[in-house]
Amino acid sequence: MLTEPSRSRTVRFLRRYAVRMGLIVIGLGFTGYFWRDFCLWRAEGDLLQRRNASAALWMARGQWGRWQLDAPSCLLKIRAARRLLDFPEVERLLKQAATLGVRHVDLERERLLAMAQTQQFIAMQSRWDELLNDQRSDGPEIAQAYYNWCMINHRPAQAEQILVLWSQDYPQDPQPWILLGRYYQSLQKWEGSEDAYRKAWARDPKNDATLLSLANALRVRLKDEEAIRLFQNYVQRHPTDPVALRGIAQCTANRGNLSRAVEIMRECYSKNPDDFLTQHAYGELLLSSGNAAEAVSILEQAHRKVPEYANLAYTYARALKATGKGDQAVPLFAFVSESRPELDQLNDLEERLRMQPNNLELRMKLAEVTAKYVSRREGIQWYEALLQIAPNYAPAQRALAELYRSLGEQPPADVRGTIVPANSDVRP
Repeated sequence: MLTEPSRSRTVRFLRRYAVRMGLIVIGLGFTGYFWRDFCLWRAEGDLLQRRNASAALWMARGQWGRWQLDAPSCLLKIRAARRLLDFPEVERLLKQAATLGVRHVDLERERLLAMAQTQQFIAMQSRWDELLNDQRSDGPEIAQAYYNWCMINHRPAQAEQILVLWSQDYPQDPQPWILLGRYYQSLQKWEGSEDAYRKAWARDPKNDATLLSLANALRVRLKDEEAIRLFQNYVQRHPTDPVALRGIAQCTANRGNLSRAVEIMRECYSKNPDDFLTQHAYGELLLSSGNAAEAVSILEQAHRKVPEYANLAYTYARALKATGKGDQAVPLFAFVSESRPELDQLNDLEERLRMQPNNLELRMKLAEVTAKYVSRREGIQWYEALLQIAPNYAPAQRALAELYRSLGEQPPADVRGTIVPANSDVRP
């Protein structure tokens, strides 16, 4: 039998246990009742802080059990999916949102943002002011979309300005500096490109793509020692990467060690025998080192892949001539001579296009010369940019289709999906 003190202790224990269990049950019930609101609160906070993946995770947690999607949660899911570039999901949710009572003005903003991010600039009907004057927490998405619009419409000054403003508004974001690096690189302004890539890498030192871009800018600026160090840093994690291996070889050649450069390029070629740029660079290096016979076989492979590239045709012709195959070089030299007047006008055409960004004839000429004497794939990019401005321009449509046929390809499907404007005849 229990003594009186023992009985008292047992009663006190049972009471404490009951209180604790009651508190746990109440806590679980309270948590269960408010769990959805808590998840929505966390998701909204994460979106404001631009922690988009975390926001999507909290949204998923908020739908545990049998909770139905409502207007606030649907709007948050749209924002999270759009930030994560899941545009098929955005379109699905936009259709569902109208039945859940999401405000029309909120839906229109999300639809407009999605169209901007997927480069549906024609459907936007030049509504940039709405976005630029009311960015909220979507500043980076708006800035990147506007930058893309500026580049497609050949407005480089505006493109540069929006990137500078983006970097000022979001000083820890590496993306505007990455895009500035590419922008200056496209203009051959390598000092600006190097500076931009340095700032991007400082903000995201784990980004290997930025490291590689910085190393390449240093190579072009003949800062070979630092460039080699960065390329080697990259190769430690990507031992077969052709860009880094080519960079090391080119820097080594710049420093006068041609034989070592050839060895490095031979290794790069052995690891990437089908890579066009590796074939081109290796063939040029072999020719420079006096090994024209081996250069011919390598350059022939590259020329078969991109026969329209006039600069490569010239190098290949020189290698053929050096090996006593001058008769085979004659048509190549003739092609190069034909290309020179056309290629010489490219810079002038681009300068004129900056002054007349909506001149379709100028754009057609740039695309035509590029496709014929530089690269069919670059020509495709010019034609596709033109069709962003004038989607029904038949000459560009025909030229684009012919280029894809010449490459043995079909035009790729748009994997981003199409956001259908409300009250519009535009269809996906």
